[in-house]
Amino acid sequence: MSHNGDNSRRLLVIRHGERCDFTFNQQGINWMKRAFDASGRYRPFDLNLPRNIPRRKDGYEKFAGDSPLTEMGYLQSKLTGRALRDHNVKVDYIYCSSALRCVQTAVGIVKGMDGRSLQLNIEPGLFEWTQWCRNGIPSWMRPDELENIGYPINTSYTPFMRLEDFKLKESLDEYYDRSYALIRKILKRHSQGTVLIVAHAASLDTITRQLCGGLPRNQDDFFYCIQQTPYLACSQAVEQPNKLWRIASSPIPPLTHASNTSYNSKILAMNYPQMGCDKGES
Repeated sequence: MSHNGDNSRRLLVIRHGERCDFTFNQQGINWMKRAFDASGRYRPFDLNLPRNIPRRKDGYEKFAGDSPLTEMGYLQSKLTGRALRDHNVKVDYIYCSSALRCVQTAVGIVKGMDGRSLQLNIEPGLFEWTQWCRNGIPSWMRPDELENIGYPINTSYTPFMRLEDFKLKESLDEYYDRSYALIRKILKRHSQGTVLIVAHAASLDTITRQLCGGLPRNQDDFFYCIQQTPYLACSQAVEQPNKLWRIASSPIPPLTHASNTSYNSKILAMNYPQMGCDKGES
């Protein structure tokens, strides 16, 4: 049984956590040029960069297109997993995008839930809209690589979609249709229980939109929707007795926190202009 003892099939879709590239590159810092030396040795320059980074067979350069989570991103994931556990949400199956940030988010959620028996089904078809892939589909770490570093990966899982099935010039409608076709296949495999999808900001809508009777959004509405979807946002769809699916509120509270920018201690060595006193002040 799943959430609160209800036998209804449930679908949860969660966005990945904070990612290294967006966090540091937006501050004018090319994180990879600073964190890796010429030989590929990793030395984090900020406490929010991961202490250790996975070795990948395709080379560390591939992190440029397949960013890992920050330390905060992994913490966000564990907090979300703990919230699922505390709110009695029993997850029966987990599928995640092949992107490393999604895999690591799913790992953190499982850790937070203390879901020791759960394994991740890595599904390339859950990857984001390919229009955002200016340099082609990124190179992803293989399931066996991820298992070798200690992640709970179901290496016997056969994905519904292969890399060669992707269309680089995918239209927005095609992205919605890809997501809808995929979630129907996943749900067909599981006649009961709660399925958790860990993917991208747009996934919260593209995976549930047509499943719940809606039409694909136009681009303006689509971009507005994803701009309102923060890291670890959670959407939920519930199957009704008539077998139709409906959007429901998230089973867990939202995760809200402020940003924290880098501090430069050299500011204390700067000379500031003397502040004069107005007449009459003492």
